[in-house]
Amino acid sequence: MSLRLLAADGTLAAWAPASPPKVVLHVEGTGARARAVSAAARGALTFLGYEPAQGGGKPDLTVPLGPSTGEDLAYSEELHYLCLKTHPRKPLSVTREGLAAAREELLALRSSARALSGVTLEASSRGVTGYLHRFREALSRDLDFPEALSCVWDGLRPGALSPGSKAALLRAALPALGLDGLRQGGS
Repeated sequence: MSLRLLAADGTLAAWAPASPPKVVLHVEGTGARARAVSAAARGALTFLGYEPAQGGGKPDLTVPLGPSTGEDLAYSEELHYLCLKTHPRKPLSVTREGLAAAREELLALRSSARALSGVTLEASSRGVTGYLHRFREALSRDLDFPEALSCVWDGLRPGALSPGSKAALLRAALPALGLDGLRQGGS
């Protein structure tokens, strides 16, 4: 498994760590956005089969953040979700309106996760496989969190997947996006 990461010249280049696949991750930057991207990147790396190692030494993988504009806020689930909607390398505009929209989407996602948490139906392997493949491709393509999140919402559309498949998609996707607290009914 390899990641396709944006190179300095703007092209996608394959990257794979030495075996075993332990990765020391470094997110350039500080503050709430770095914390959100770091949590999501660790979840994504685990989903992709890597083992994120705690810092120390030279980082194997560095994720440079784009500039952040707007209010400098403390870390919250809403800010984490807002960060997922913007690629880490692109500028992030933090506004009250943007956070309010992120809060509404997060509430809808939490509601779906709660509604599907008790589903005991088996997932249709044919149904969920395509969504998980698309989700995996988005994450392996330069940690494209907005596309991965879009895949989750596509799978949750009415009629897109069976309830068992929707539950399976959320069980895989939420931890990979650093949102695993939603499955346990966290706030």
